[in-house]
Amino acid sequence: MYLLGKVMKSQPTVLFVRSPSQDRAAISMLRDSGLTVHEFDGVRDLECALGDYDADCVVTNCEVENLDGTQYLGGLTVIERLRESHPELPVVLFAEVTNGDIAREAYSRDVFGYVPSTVNDAHQRLLAQVDAAVASSPARQRANKRKQLNEAVRLVNQALVRSQSRMDIERDITAVLAGTARYSEACTVTCQHDRPVVRALGSQRDHVSITAPEPLRRAESEDRLVVADIDPATVADDTDALETDCSRVLAVPLVYDGASYGVLGVYADRVDIFDTEEQDTFREVGHNIALAIDASQTKDALQQRTTELERQKERLRELAQIISHELRNPLQAAMGRVELLATEHAAEEFDAIQRSHTRMSFLIDDLMEIARQGGRQYTVEPVTLSDVMADAWTTVDTGGSTIEIDCTETILADGNRLCQLAENFFRLAMEQGDTGKITVTDTADGFALEYDGVPLEAGNKGPFELYYASSDEGVGLHLAVIREIAQGHGWEIAQGHGWEIALSNESTERVRLNVTDVKRPAAKTT
Repeated sequence: MYLLGKVMKSQPTVLFVRSPSQDRAAISMLRDSGLTVHEFDGVRDLECALGDYDADCVVTNCEVENLDGTQYLGGLTVIERLRESHPELPVVLFAEVTNGDIAREAYSRDVFGYVPSTVNDAHQRLLAQVDAAVASSPARQRANKRKQLNEAVRLVNQALVRSQSRMDIERDITAVLAGTARYSEACTVTCQHDRPVVRALGSQRDHVSITAPEPLRRAESEDRLVVADIDPATVADDTDALETDCSRVLAVPLVYDGASYGVLGVYADRVDIFDTEEQDTFREVGHNIALAIDASQTKDALQQRTTELERQKERLRELAQIISHELRNPLQAAMGRVELLATEHAAEEFDAIQRSHTRMSFLIDDLMEIARQGGRQYTVEPVTLSDVMADAWTTVDTGGSTIEIDCTETILADGNRLCQLAENFFRLAMEQGDTGKITVTDTADGFALEYDGVPLEAGNKGPFELYYASSDEGVGLHLAVIREIAQGHGWEIAQGHGWEIALSNESTERVRLNVTDVKRPAAKTT
């Protein structure tokens, strides 16, 4: 049994393109054999009527009327045109000529069978070829559908690869789908206030109205594929309708990782389409489209973020230049005055002031380097730990506090950076603790600094987390500098909390900074 829309047919249908003076007997024989045969006079006549019949096979004579009105080899044109518009339809060439070149030409154009009408059993051969063609029709239709689906998926994937933005993706995939032989229109829509709004349209029309919005709405709201027939009565009087000349729609939700990017609507001008296999194919296609849109928007967001970071970095450079300029002028003036005073009044205080000025100049240069390079640069060399700690102590207003430097090791470090780390620890001690004693000691794999003071409250992620939430901005800055310098050296933790440095608060109310995995110079061999 065969179906034409909703009309059932009981026997196969053959479309016969006849020559002007022949084929009557052959047509009668096919009808007597139980086939429904419709006759046509030429290529143009057949093309105009193809949509009106649910054909199983086409039979054509060789000498039929061509598109230009001639009778020369019009049958070959029939084969060629059907391969373009209806490749699933098998074609049998029933020719009066027995020219082998014509037969080879016909087979090169994918003719199903070739029967010379001049042989004695021509009609029996023709019937056998038609029966075989009708029997092959379902398989040919399935193969053709798969070929068309594969081609559509290939074109969509190519569009996804070359498209750079969401708008490009939607425009390109709707254009390639609407341009295939299988589909007549494609669009992407988003539903705003329960009304689908077209974002991209596959055809070249400037404006369309949606007369059958329900399938699109359901696909987006229910997050599932929807297949629906289109009632011609709803679009018959609307020349701007999206669904003009369409019989069925497949609505595909575009969803990736919980995010919805609207609906892909694919339209066709026939109802024998969008079966389970095709729906499964478009379910994957919809996922890939949504994935590509998500990736493009992520890329756009990253690009915007990168651009903003570049702007912030440039503003940081400008700010650093301003700060450097504003600080260097009074610093240079102060250094010049100290040099003049030192020549007249020899005193240790002038040496301390000069060391402080030198440290300020280094820190200004360090600020400029961070602004230019995005971070501090480290030059690691052997340094005597006790000397660096002593130099750092002289740059800090220590009040009544004292320091005990009980270390003899030489370590591999950037001396200026290590001095900066110690300075920040000393200032932290001065700001957090009472007047007391600071000690610096060697450890088995590094060194430790301690001071008397109230224990620091560790955040959820460790003691250095407190610098994010501390109400004391100075504490936060000191800890941030200490951590960054330690990380820059590659130093590791001695204990706890997952930071490169650990602050331990013991019951003795002393705060201890353990720095571990500190490298020492290789011993010289004799």
